[in-house]
Amino acid sequence: MENKKSILIYLTVFYVLIELLIYVSFMTGDITGVLKITTITLIKYISVLLCILYSTVVFILYREKDSLILIAAFGFTGISDYFLLFTDSFTLGMFSFSIAQLIYLLRLWYQDYNEGKSAVIFYRLILNFIIWIGVLFILKLLGITNGNTELSDRLLLAVASFYFVTILHNVIRSFIHVNNCKSSKSFIFAIGMLLFILCDINVGIYNMEGFVVINQEVFDKIYNFSEIAMWMFYLPAQVCIALSGSVVISVVNKTKKSKYDEKAK
Repeated sequence: MENKKSILIYLTVFYVLIELLIYVSFMTGDITGVLKITTITLIKYISVLLCILYSTVVFILYREKDSLILIAAFGFTGISDYFLLFTDSFTLGMFSFSIAQLIYLLRLWYQDYNEGKSAVIFYRLILNFIIWIGVLFILKLLGITNGNTELSDRLLLAVASFYFVTILHNVIRSFIHVNNCKSSKSFIFAIGMLLFILCDINVGIYNMEGFVVINQEVFDKIYNFSEIAMWMFYLPAQVCIALSGSVVISVVNKTKKSKYDEKAK
């Protein structure tokens, strides 16, 4: 067991350092333009694949169901990023992201399962779909998804709205979970989900060109920031989520506690 703990701690430090190096590289490229767009895109995708790899190694070491759930979520995240970074299949990318968010919704339910609330996941899913239907109705009333809109655009809006409803639900649920269990792992996951939705807000702003009614000069500044801010928030979000599935946080806390107990004796 001690060997596993040591391996996990060293692995986590190495993982975080590599992701930090990648983060600095593509952020520098995004801001200064010193790297080719194709190079930056590839580096970004590698950073996501590393999250999958890290979670997989954690699962191999400890065989926890929570790590397996994260692997599934990261798998769909990797599929989503492939579509969004390398293709024009944005609807498929958002659909895959929606599945990832549903898996995170399942994860939050699973972490509450020890309270005996086995029916909670059903009610949460129903609530999610009801809110989504409400959003679609509002979009229809506003004329955004009327007959004049291309079918492909309507489908993208429908999938994207479902995704946003689900991630917002997850952000709220993750902070409720922090309040209920007050663990380091749940806190890191909640921070990850918050950063995730901040990324998505900037994605939305970035794709609002042509729909804005504010001063163009003001929007241009917001637009230019959002172009950089998407991945400024996105990779830290994924790293936090990956770390939330690792027992390394618990290992460090237990180590500190044991040392404190020894001193107390």
